[in-house]
Amino acid sequence: MKKILALVLALALLATLGITSAVAEDGWITLRVETYDREIAGLDVTNCWQLKYAQEHFGDPNKIKLEFVSYARWTEGDLLTTALAGGTAPDICVTYNGGLVQQCIDDEGIWQLDDLLNEYGSNLKAFLGDELLTYGQSDHDGDGTPEQWFIPARRISRANVGNFIREDWLKALNMEKPTNIEEFTAYLRAAKEAKLAGDNTSPISFGIYAPDPMYNVRRWTDAWVDFSKVTKEDWFAYARNPEMLPGAKEGFRWMNTMYHEGIIPETFALTDNDQANDTALIMGYNGFFSQQPDQPWRTDKNYEIEMEKNVEGAHWVTVNPFKNESLNKTLHDMYAPAGLSIIIPLTTNEETAVAAMKYLDWMAIPENMFAMQNGIEGINYEGLTEDGIPYGVKSADEVPNENKMHAGDICFISNGLCYGDDAKNAAALALPFKGYEEDVKASYADSLTDAWTQISFPVAIQSETDYGAAVKSAQGKFLADVVSCDPEKFDEVFDAGIQDILNSGAAQMIEEFRAAYNAGNYRGVFPGNL
Repeated sequence: MKKILALVLALALLATLGITSAVAEDGWITLRVETYDREIAGLDVTNCWQLKYAQEHFGDPNKIKLEFVSYARWTEGDLLTTALAGGTAPDICVTYNGGLVQQCIDDEGIWQLDDLLNEYGSNLKAFLGDELLTYGQSDHDGDGTPEQWFIPARRISRANVGNFIREDWLKALNMEKPTNIEEFTAYLRAAKEAKLAGDNTSPISFGIYAPDPMYNVRRWTDAWVDFSKVTKEDWFAYARNPEMLPGAKEGFRWMNTMYHEGIIPETFALTDNDQANDTALIMGYNGFFSQQPDQPWRTDKNYEIEMEKNVEGAHWVTVNPFKNESLNKTLHDMYAPAGLSIIIPLTTNEETAVAAMKYLDWMAIPENMFAMQNGIEGINYEGLTEDGIPYGVKSADEVPNENKMHAGDICFISNGLCYGDDAKNAAALALPFKGYEEDVKASYADSLTDAWTQISFPVAIQSETDYGAAVKSAQGKFLADVVSCDPEKFDEVFDAGIQDILNSGAAQMIEEFRAAYNAGNYRGVFPGNL
């Protein structure tokens, strides 16, 4: 595949295919830009308000005709791979598929961007910053100096997961918010004993997240990790295997205890458990759960409002109970500062590549970004707060088709709405949740407490490609077994499960991650250094 892609790209470049942007006789050029289609009713991303705004304010003054090329969001990786291999990719491509981007770098199928960025990207560089730009750099030629191969979008909110507890249950039990595992366990046991949701009381909402089982529980089990026995090298070597870190075993033993006390639901390992969890949350059967920092108040699954309908006085609030005693911190993992990747295929000619960088730079100018993300006052939103943040933001079905928009997919250098500083950005995140603004703000604050950046590697990890799926499958079985097994057999089941995970390919992954770390090819934060 790599050789085919490289050959096609080379031939496409030499032939200057007709699909690539060409210079018209009158001096105009066409710039084709990828954007995502999320199937929003009435929104044609190839002919939307944002395209017309960008054409008027960027395209027309520069004699550049903009075309938006639509790719379905959830299959964009496959679609872009095909387009790149066929020489039909847009001049600006965006993707969350890091493996595809790395393949393009390896094959030299995309533009090296250093010169373009330095000459035409001053606003873009200022918006992203030097540290974030390094996420798009790679020392492909091995001369010791990394080159800029892609533009990493700036992730505005890096908070990942929040923890939520029933404030009304705490009041009923005459308890304060738990601040450590001991207090948290006492709360769970008291809620179960008091049957605060009747016979349906299930103090923890929990299920196995099959795509990545350890991702779903490490925020709990990391509280037991003994960081006095964890080196920075080990932290990165066990990047996908937190269950193997010193002390983590006791976190799983705690989960086993909670299961046998009826605190973790018996159905936690069932494949259709998500629907059961949703029902339990909105019916008020649960006293704790972990999800996105604003999940209780989201419109897609508004656990708060739906629960209020069923239980008078019920209320979710943020809580931080998973204190790691060896660090004296309540650890949270947060997203890397880089969002999606922006590339310029080598099939794009030089003049159009210059236009592409100018367009990204134009997008980074604050007034342009604001317009592309928020639309028109009185149509897309009611007005502005004193801080200049739009309020009364309209949903897609509340505005005319010609004004429908999707900020993140089209103003893609910013993953999230950006208003100039962290305080305003945080306030903007909470503003849509009318009546719950302070709850949302508090949740985001807790989610960023003692936060460490998730681990990634700027080089291909072949063993993860080869064995990653098998390892995750083994981890799912491991989690189901160690949580539900007979407590007297816990150690035996745990040790056997770890060996199964190692045999499934984790041993090779750990070795390759360790080698990447020692070669300096890693990104992320070691909590021991916080």
